Amino acid sequence: MLKSIKNKLKSKTVNNGIWMYLLQLFNTVIPLVTLPYVTRILGTSKYGVFSASFNLVSYLQVIVEYGFAMSATREIAIKRNKKNINKLFSTILYARLLLLAACIIFSIIYLYFWHPDFIQILSYWMLMIMLLATTIQENWLFQGLEDMKYIAITNIIARTITMILIFCYVKGIDDLLIYCYLYAIAPLISNLLGLGIAKRKYNISFVKVNYTEIFSELKNGWYIFTTQFTSKVFGAIGVTFLTFFDTSSTVGIFSAIQKIPNTLILMWNPISTILFPVVSKKMKISFLQGKKFVLKVRKRLLVLFLIPTIIFSLFSYQIVKIAFGINYATKSYWLIPLLLWLFVSIDNNFWGVQILLGSGHDKQYSLCFMISVVATIIFNLIFIKIWGGSGAAWAPLASELLLDILLIRSVKKIEVVND
Repeated sequence: MLKSIKNKLKSKTVNNGIWMYLLQLFNTVIPLVTLPYVTRILGTSKYGVFSASFNLVSYLQVIVEYGFAMSATREIAIKRNKKNINKLFSTILYARLLLLAACIIFSIIYLYFWHPDFIQILSYWMLMIMLLATTIQENWLFQGLEDMKYIAITNIIARTITMILIFCYVKGIDDLLIYCYLYAIAPLISNLLGLGIAKRKYNISFVKVNYTEIFSELKNGWYIFTTQFTSKVFGAIGVTFLTFFDTSSTVGIFSAIQKIPNTLILMWNPISTILFPVVSKKMKISFLQGKKFVLKVRKRLLVLFLIPTIIFSLFSYQIVKIAFGINYATKSYWLIPLLLWLFVSIDNNFWGVQILLGSGHDKQYSLCFMISVVATIIFNLIFIKIWGGSGAAWAPLASELLLDILLIRSVKKIEVVND
């Protein structure tokens, strides 16, 4: 038995899983260390300037990344010969350079019409360094070749270096641009290290590609890109509208408080990942049996996640005060609807991801999701225009409840057909 366990630990799949969970743990811990310091040092207004710029740049990151993390990973996993690796590596780099150029042109036009103050413009361009990092990102290569330890190693090294530098050089509210720069160079350092490893380990080299090949690769990643971009809208639109309708201080407070449920959701992600293949197998045998299994698991896990939801809601003031400081705690009640959003979003995962996607009803899930994204934009626009930061806290819950209703109705319709 010990020999069997040892062999499993040596397998690539398990090894990659260990490295990915290590990276996720690291990415969870680092914000818990740096955020309480940064939010206090910069204050609500300057942290709001950073959050507004970061929020806008993160949309562009999705554009430059363009879904290659999945489409190229799938392609490289199937065709692992050196010629194809070099061709795909070059094609993706050139495609991302085109997307980067488009994002820079968009940014110049956008900033011209937005008319932000000088410090906001500088913070925006500092954070645009992340787009350069995304352009040379090679995670798809490591994933496709099942060498995911390099993703974890390079990220951990880069974020450790920048974390130390943040504590050394970010000392007051006037150090906002230093923080933006250090935050932006973390992925750049990581991806430069990854590029060096890829060059040394796989001996990758640039080859000549034509525009037809570039646009073909963009076409392959289109559906993944649109899904990822709408998901980004779903999670970031609140900060976007606050940037235009409220003060930098409000943006800073909301962005900080939003980090708490976003961190808690990381506890759910591994469970969803593990549960999905199990559910998919059961759904293949019988939709009704698979649904029954999911609802049984749902009942138990929702109770488990209800406990921290209630505790964090009851002690929201103390938690926000400890996490970010007294200036943020004045709006600690925003945490309550955001925690309820977290709870409902987990419920949506059971109805949408586990039942609909697990049973192959992708179209139904996609329709529900797209309706919810449109509702999210409308709810945020109306709620924030009327109630400001409070509206931004309640809007995600409203759209998530709508999605929950749509998903349950879809499952009920499918159940009638399969009965």
